[in-house]
Amino acid sequence: MDEIKNQQKNSMPEIFINFLSFLLLGIIATAAGIIFFQVINKYFSDVLFSSFSAPAIHYSIASLIVGFPVYLWAVWFWFKSFTNAPEKLESKLSKWLTYIILLIAGGTIIGDLIAIIYNFLQGEYGARFLLKALVILVIAGLVFSFYFLERKKIQYKKEMSPGLFWLVGGAAGLLAILAIVLGFIAGGTPYEARLRNFDLQRANDLQMISSAVSNFAFENNRLPKDLSEIRDNPRYNYGASYADPETKKSYDYKIINPGPGADNSAEYELCAAFSLSTLNEVKNSYPYGYGGWTGHDKGYVCQNQKATLGTKNIKEAPGIPVPAR
Repeated sequence: MDEIKNQQKNSMPEIFINFLSFLLLGIIATAAGIIFFQVINKYFSDVLFSSFSAPAIHYSIASLIVGFPVYLWAVWFWFKSFTNAPEKLESKLSKWLTYIILLIAGGTIIGDLIAIIYNFLQGEYGARFLLKALVILVIAGLVFSFYFLERKKIQYKKEMSPGLFWLVGGAAGLLAILAIVLGFIAGGTPYEARLRNFDLQRANDLQMISSAVSNFAFENNRLPKDLSEIRDNPRYNYGASYADPETKKSYDYKIINPGPGADNSAEYELCAAFSLSTLNEVKNSYPYGYGGWTGHDKGYVCQNQKATLGTKNIKEAPGIPVPAR
């Protein structure tokens, strides 16, 4: 009994490191898969199956940059603990932990392959299907090849050539580097991400300003003379910024037609200067059209907007009362 207790005590640090390595393995394998899938979505776009996300790529790059070196250290520590004491036996807890996590990993990979084949049966065929299937098979092949060698050496005490581990580890390292490089190409640099975030803020501001103008027009039966008329009124200021987040210049607003038109509407124009174009992205993501400021070109962009005026200008038709406000 004392021997068992001592063995469990001595093996706890290794068990912890082994568990950490599996946790990191899940992180980096998922991150690599996300990057490759997003790259495929961008450069092999399909109007029915497109879901490109630059933030997803950037988060996955960060996961690889942090997780992969720590994973290498954890694996090195795990092997070193047995190299320094060849007679050391792996604890039952560690064995069970290893096979349970490998079982979960295998189930996850099978689930991903089922999802890919399902999308193929739903119409996502051609290069997209083949490339995504190849990504899953390559990642799965590297994971299970490495742990097949690891089990033979650690659990079954077989003499394994270091060259085999270097071969699998080198392939995994090249795959991680390739994922990071392609991720920066597809997802953009940090500078481009900053510009994209500025544009997203501009689009959100303009959408909120447009809603405020519409409510003002309906309640006051006219368009605001300028943006300050709604900006300074808590009733219509929904928390939007009325100035460009980067240049701090006010967004441009101009009345085109004060109305009322045939449909009891008035027309105005909102303008802003965007750093990047999103036309290709939204074309792939919204094949049946999109509204608002979701899609915009690079540079100074203006959009004509319509606002419905209040019921004051609507003429009551015979027998049809004008609805009360």
